[in-house]
Amino acid sequence: MAGEIALSDHPGQAMRVWRERFRLAQIVLAEFLGISPSVISDYESGRRKSPGTSTIRRFVMALLTLDERNGGQVVSGFARLMDVSLVDLNIVLAMSEFSAPITCSEFCKRLKCDVLAGKDLLSRQIYGYSLVDIERAVRELSSEAFLKLFGATTERCLIFTKVSTGRAPMIAIKSQEFKPTLVIFHGVSEVDRLAIELSEQMKIPLAVTRISLLDNLVKELHDYKPS
Repeated sequence: MAGEIALSDHPGQAMRVWRERFRLAQIVLAEFLGISPSVISDYESGRRKSPGTSTIRRFVMALLTLDERNGGQVVSGFARLMDVSLVDLNIVLAMSEFSAPITCSEFCKRLKCDVLAGKDLLSRQIYGYSLVDIERAVRELSSEAFLKLFGATTERCLIFTKVSTGRAPMIAIKSQEFKPTLVIFHGVSEVDRLAIELSEQMKIPLAVTRISLLDNLVKELHDYKPS
């Protein structure tokens, strides 16, 4: 986190992204740090010069401490995500954090998606994505790792490839306390009605990408750089 901020061309923007990922208002963070909310606003907007290492360290420690006070949900989510990504690189085929949040609508448009459910929820923002080979995940992951995979995607898009009907991944998501903000299927010809119904019940937009080849989908994801 600290390295991403320090090495960013726009460190203030990176600070804003991380603050929003931790779901903290400027005023809450400022009160904890003992500074005015305008100071944080100035950093995030670029009106104040880039923060030094000591400021970045205080900022990061504040996020971690406040998250711990709130139950540690954000940090736990990132820990689960990193744990699963290392289990098998052929299961998590691609994964990224955005430099700035984007809307579900923008992401679906980029991936040439047809939205099957939750069209009224596409204004929600996501902060990254994980592309998962659901066939290999079901076949090779332990039950513990499988559950971790589905529990580490809050405020992200979970993209499934090797999908047959979509029923299994949506049932798995329903069993988790923390859920993705957006779900996209790749390589499915017809989505099971139950998958759509579960999406509607959980209020998670569900879409199917029209990009047919997996290699092209991975390339599109890797080339995508939200401004």
